[in-house]
Amino acid sequence: MTPAEGLAEVTQVASFLRWRIGGVAGPGEIDCGELAGDPDLVGAVVAESADGRGSDDPQVGASLWWQGYAYRVAGTALACWLMAGVAPDVRATNTAVGIARSRPSSVAYTSGAGTDDLATFLDWLFPGHLDRVAASLQQAQRLGTALVWGDTAAACASGAGAVREAAGAAWHERLRAFLAAAPHDLDGLGWWSERPDGGWAYQRRTCCLWWKTTVSGGALCSDCSLHLRGATR
Repeated sequence: MTPAEGLAEVTQVASFLRWRIGGVAGPGEIDCGELAGDPDLVGAVVAESADGRGSDDPQVGASLWWQGYAYRVAGTALACWLMAGVAPDVRATNTAVGIARSRPSSVAYTSGAGTDDLATFLDWLFPGHLDRVAASLQQAQRLGTALVWGDTAAACASGAGAVREAAGAAWHERLRAFLAAAPHDLDGLGWWSERPDGGWAYQRRTCCLWWKTTVSGGALCSDCSLHLRGATR
């Protein structure tokens, strides 16, 4: 199966995981390779998201921007892997993100290449992409490592959850393999658990800081670490 075919299967069950394949970064898109090599560009992109996010706190803006970015980059690719056993070429030099409503809203793959090898997928996703953009982000804005990768883990959980039922039995095996091999203690930054009704739930160990925005009204995300007993804001 090609990445395009796998992504098409994802679209059938999760149309909000928007993507395209082919061509260079177009209008409304930002080249991920440029983000990986330019902390100033990352800082400017994050700053532009402030009004739409409802916060002028640079740390809040950076965390929420990164979580949205990781959701589009890692969440979409992981959903494809879980559904079809194939991942698109998600290296920074071969991807772009679309921006809408002050946040990353889609992913573009400039190459139609892909892989069915988990080690290659992880190499493309982390050293080849997320590690590089995260380094630029942390140069542009002071942001703790646990928060950066906690946001990433939550983004992966969202992408995985979007295709849970459609992927069938393969979902469990592939997700376990992905988490066991993923760097940055991704598996340890949250709890992945099955519910008695056959569904699943994710509880993160770090807070993305969304509750600090005006648009949140002080509410917490459903998977927020601050729901844990004894947690305070």
